[in-house]
Amino acid sequence: MQVSMQSVWQKYLPVKVNVTSNMASSRSALNAAKGNVDFYLSSPTVNRYMASGTQMYAGMSNAPELYKNLREVFHFPLGKYHIVVHADSDITSLKQIKGKRVFLGPPGGAATDTAIKIVKAVTGYEPGTDYQMARLDWQSGNQAFQDDQVALLIAPQQVPGPSFQQVALLHKVRFLPIPEEAFEHPELKEVLNATGFSREQIPADAYGDNQVNTTPVDTIGSWVGIGTSKFVDEELVYQCTKTIFEHIDEVQAPAKFLGSVNIENALKQMSTPLHAGAVRYYREKGISIPSNLIPPEVD
Repeated sequence: MQVSMQSVWQKYLPVKVNVTSNMASSRSALNAAKGNVDFYLSSPTVNRYMASGTQMYAGMSNAPELYKNLREVFHFPLGKYHIVVHADSDITSLKQIKGKRVFLGPPGGAATDTAIKIVKAVTGYEPGTDYQMARLDWQSGNQAFQDDQVALLIAPQQVPGPSFQQVALLHKVRFLPIPEEAFEHPELKEVLNATGFSREQIPADAYGDNQVNTTPVDTIGSWVGIGTSKFVDEELVYQCTKTIFEHIDEVQAPAKFLGSVNIENALKQMSTPLHAGAVRYYREKGISIPSNLIPPEVD
């Protein structure tokens, strides 16, 4: 998504965009809140933790105040949490990861926190006690899984997800389901009751012949967005928002999953206020904006 967005902006606007990848979402949000980046991949979960000064922000007394600087541009479905093992592995359920090394996402990331909660809901296991977490970024974690350096990987991606397609070209893979009873566990109920999550399924044939599942896989899905801060110029954000949606066919063209980036999804699963420039664009398009998404600086 970031590369597609960068390409469209640089084609139609007099801007130069530098993209940084593989950074934990919690760090990206902090950089934006401090005015150090103009746009970032935002997460409703991370925003919620910053606003409350909890989880990865528990040691930052100024986190709630920094949160007030964050703004949103648009939202889209990030994808579904894939819980994957190699098909020749002895792991056929999450309960069998005890004592093993797994990759659940980069340290301090919102997706990592969600993956830990999924494991806890299904197994009762605690990281560092019942299983070992590989402390890697996304790229290194995906490579570690391909190289059998970790026994299991959990990551949210659209279906079909590019990195999982790559794995499935060379290896048979199995996606593990979240059992029905786990959806009633307090950890997972907390996730699904929060803004930015939904219950989903991964089709049995999503990754071709090398996916060994014979039935759909129950899991959860998450939403993300393109975020910014109140420090970024209104006209710039207006033009950036307008350019994305007026050239949405080019944004969507590089991959099938980018079809979920559209004006219909733009304000869904959002609780952090919009940027004034984005508000201006949506009002011009006649889109109704919930009152809680209007920032203090906009009438």
